[in-house]
Amino acid sequence: MKKIITFIALAMAFVSCSDDEIGNEKLEGKNEVAIEFDNGFSNDKLLLGTSTYTNGNGEILTINSFDYIVSNFVLITEEGKEVVYPKDNSYFIISEGGTNKTKKVQISLKDVPAGRYTKIKFGIGVDQERFKQGQAVQQGFWTLAEGYNLTWSWQAGYKFVVLEGNYKENTQATASPFMLHIASRGTTVDLYKEVTLPMDIAIVGKETSPQLHIKVDANKMLDGKTKIKLSEGSTIMGGDKASNISENYTDMFMVHHVHNATHH
Repeated sequence: MKKIITFIALAMAFVSCSDDEIGNEKLEGKNEVAIEFDNGFSNDKLLLGTSTYTNGNGEILTINSFDYIVSNFVLITEEGKEVVYPKDNSYFIISEGGTNKTKKVQISLKDVPAGRYTKIKFGIGVDQERFKQGQAVQQGFWTLAEGYNLTWSWQAGYKFVVLEGNYKENTQATASPFMLHIASRGTTVDLYKEVTLPMDIAIVGKETSPQLHIKVDANKMLDGKTKIKLSEGSTIMGGDKASNISENYTDMFMVHHVHNATHH
């Protein structure tokens, strides 16, 4: 019995010591910040084609596609210093996969300077500055986005967020398709948005590489600041409704938790 108690005490001391080491070590060098996007609908895991979900308007949805672009990452320290991730490497596609699409829910920010970070900022979509640089600068990412159906013609640009599936007004109704393709339109309509999310301290150091888990609620696209009824228009690709949805989805992200992994 004494051996068991001694073992537990030592184990607790080890965990406490490890936490203290992370918090008090002199942070230097660079390391990776891994980010995982946990896509859901309300409080449920998002499963393509197999689960039904009810939005705030009582409509019943089946989701077949959920894809979006995140970009322009900035990490913010306890002191408020902004560390800007290199723009040329700061455009990523997040996708739940589906027909002819590989699921992509994890990204990696390489060579992030050491620090204690308490906020993360990023864009939803592709900013006008990048778009105006032309197709040659963006060709690699453009080709990748094409494979995920996240492009219009080049003149029109990218689709920022795509949510597709079927919906019914109630359990007795016949299912109908819906498509939400939310994006800027060239340089005439700019729906690029940025979000800043607070989080538990993410510690980056030569031997410390954190993983951020960002929870994403696709329901916010329809059930946010503005309520969007699919029964009043189930194909939305522009106009006031697209603008309203772009405002809605700025609230669909939150950092759920942070893992600070040490490597000794």
